[in-house]
Amino acid sequence: MPLQELLTKSGLDETETKVYLALLQLGPSTVSEITKKAAITRTLGYHILQKLGVYGLVDESASAGARRVFTAEHPQRLLQFVKNKKNAWERKLKDVEDGLPELISLFKVAEKPTIRYQQGVEGVKRIFDETLESKTEILSILDAEGWAQTEFKGWGENYNRERGKRKIHEKFLLLDTPAGREWMKHYQGSFKYTEYRWIKREQLPGIEEFGGEINIYENKVVMALHKPTEMGVVIESTALANLLKGLHALAWQAGVSASGKYDK
Repeated sequence: MPLQELLTKSGLDETETKVYLALLQLGPSTVSEITKKAAITRTLGYHILQKLGVYGLVDESASAGARRVFTAEHPQRLLQFVKNKKNAWERKLKDVEDGLPELISLFKVAEKPTIRYQQGVEGVKRIFDETLESKTEILSILDAEGWAQTEFKGWGENYNRERGKRKIHEKFLLLDTPAGREWMKHYQGSFKYTEYRWIKREQLPGIEEFGGEINIYENKVVMALHKPTEMGVVIESTALANLLKGLHALAWQAGVSASGKYDK
């Protein structure tokens, strides 16, 4: 390995390397002699020699004529110089490791949304079963037509009973359709933990062909899509969940409480 490359890898910068090599070659020398050899200015050369002295690589003395003379220490000192740097960096590494938990506590980063989905009837069931772990109220928009299939009947009843047992509150915006009215007649869940409000399709533009359900809780948005194929989707995004919670609150104000025996 070339000597200049070796010295720069040991921790000296380019100018320090030039001065150190010049001094090794010259032996005891004055600033003028060293800077001429290294091809740098006298002012810069003196500054570098002072730094090399701090590193323990150069010794300074005065000649009989009061001229300053600089001498390179034995190259063995270069090894000690590298070891000193290594020890210093190990201390810095230890300091950073000790302080890292506090830095992490201050760290803020934009959340990266994640999306998961499962296909088929069983996939939809598995996705919606995850909502039973919610630690917060669930906000829902429901088009009961999508759940009318016999494959979901027994599972839906069990799901609603389990949600009641776990005391998970849910606020439903139920699309006011014949299918929705029929669904409410046979609802087997707990009204203690559930609020329903009817909402017209025209009050939620674009939902005419939805035919499914959206649940919003914590930082999650869960969807059951029944058209054109059965699919359960989970989107984890605080920003999206908060936006939909706000929109749900607005739509809730426009909803009409379920009437008769189905009123809360």
